[in-house]
Amino acid sequence: MRVPRLVTAPRRLVWLLCALLACAGQSGGRSATETTARRASDTITRDELLRGQWPNAYAMIEELRPRWLRTHGADNVRGEPVPIQVHIGDSRAGGVAALHDISVRDIESIHFVDPVSAAGRWGLDYGNGAIIVIMRSR
Repeated sequence: MRVPRLVTAPRRLVWLLCALLACAGQSGGRSATETTARRASDTITRDELLRGQWPNAYAMIEELRPRWLRTHGADNVRGEPVPIQVHIGDSRAGGVAALHDISVRDIESIHFVDPVSAAGRWGLDYGNGAIIVIMRSR
């Protein structure tokens, strides 16, 4: 029995899409140094925290990684603005205003989760990304 041409065309399209998605996951020709630099721009380590004196986490991020605090407009179905979400460890703390209450000396590291990864992990309320604060253990 011969398979009609209409059945094989969608199959080819699926294979093509799979190949494109596999290529999209690659570094896109970036060198290892560029990839490491990108990763480093999404993290503030304890060593970096110790180099300055800031009154709170918000002031520190505003100086070191200001792009983390920028929203990119309305990003949900209703067209309402979606704030950047802040987590302290595994607990949601609210929007970026929560960073004003966090002392820099109590932080081990801070990570920025891009909007696509954050929305995939936590849902559509994270359309502008998330800031994850890891506190020092005492």
